[in-house]
Amino acid sequence: MKQNQYFIWGTGKVAQQIAKEYEEQLEGLNILGYIDNDMDRQGTIFEGKRVFAPDVLLENRMCFIIIASSYRKEIQSQIEKKYPWMKNKIMERQFFRRLKLISRYQGCEEQEILEIVDYLKNNPLQIFNYSFTEKYENMCFDIKYDVEKGLYYIYHDRKKMFFSRNLESKEKVSEYYRSICIEQDIKSPHRYLTDIFTVSNDAVVIDAGVAEGNFALSVIDKVKKIYLFEPDDNWVEALKYTFEPYKSKVVIINKGISNYLDYKTTTIDREVLESEVDFIKMDIEGEEFYALEGAQRVISSSKHMKCAICAYHQEFAYAILKDFLIKNQFCVEPTAGYMWYFNEMRPWILRHGLIRAEK
Repeated sequence: MKQNQYFIWGTGKVAQQIAKEYEEQLEGLNILGYIDNDMDRQGTIFEGKRVFAPDVLLENRMCFIIIASSYRKEIQSQIEKKYPWMKNKIMERQFFRRLKLISRYQGCEEQEILEIVDYLKNNPLQIFNYSFTEKYENMCFDIKYDVEKGLYYIYHDRKKMFFSRNLESKEKVSEYYRSICIEQDIKSPHRYLTDIFTVSNDAVVIDAGVAEGNFALSVIDKVKKIYLFEPDDNWVEALKYTFEPYKSKVVIINKGISNYLDYKTTTIDREVLESEVDFIKMDIEGEEFYALEGAQRVISSSKHMKCAICAYHQEFAYAILKDFLIKNQFCVEPTAGYMWYFNEMRPWILRHGLIRAEK
């Protein structure tokens, strides 16, 4: 089978970094050369390959382009305008990370990881590297605009769910809502609940890292009381409209949570008045372990509790969270599958998405 041919567009710092960090992956590719708009660089040698002017693409219409520049959008626009036949031959931003991830896990014996490796051989690297994501690619959503409130909303579980005013167009709302649908798909490693792992009737619930409130809205009819922790002011504005019909059992706290107190940060033990809590959902950008430390009283006093805790924000979060929960008498298990979450230091690592725990 004929090997694909590539040009790398860019000879600056980004290209230098790629050449250094992904040397092994580059050696496995058929690189025809580099492309640069800078006429002074054209005709020179960069990383052992000749540097060409962009018009080299006129003679190499079957090759692929890897953009290695901080000006990716501008270069992509230039390619699509002047060399339109190359539009679908521009490799995704994560091209080299995908190759390195495949290389890292190629000899792994865990079937869940090997399935991802096989998927990545023919698909771009994304957060969820599974075929279930494909059904959402062209999905259309009935997004509406509330003129009085100045916010977009959608019916989620047959209830109005408002979006932050930072999402100022239907296109942005659609993109955001699509990501929610993907992460809560029945096959997603990020899914909070299952048919068995559910929120019970008349439960006291904590939703930490609420954002648009899809989780809270999905369980609002059955809960006795729910605490919504969200530090972003724009999301809090939207949440107040979304949960207006349920305000008798909703407490919105416009702060982040951790194991310390300041003007914008609090703890669960400080804010939650009940001696027992039935369910904690937590997705707070890597602060999960500290937030659980700040909930020690609530956790200790609750005889029966379930937790759905995100574990992908930091590389070793799963092990640390698992250890904490086991020490606090929980039975724990990860959700099935893995997520890819970008990290500058180690961007080719797969991670467990979520821990489900119960005592």
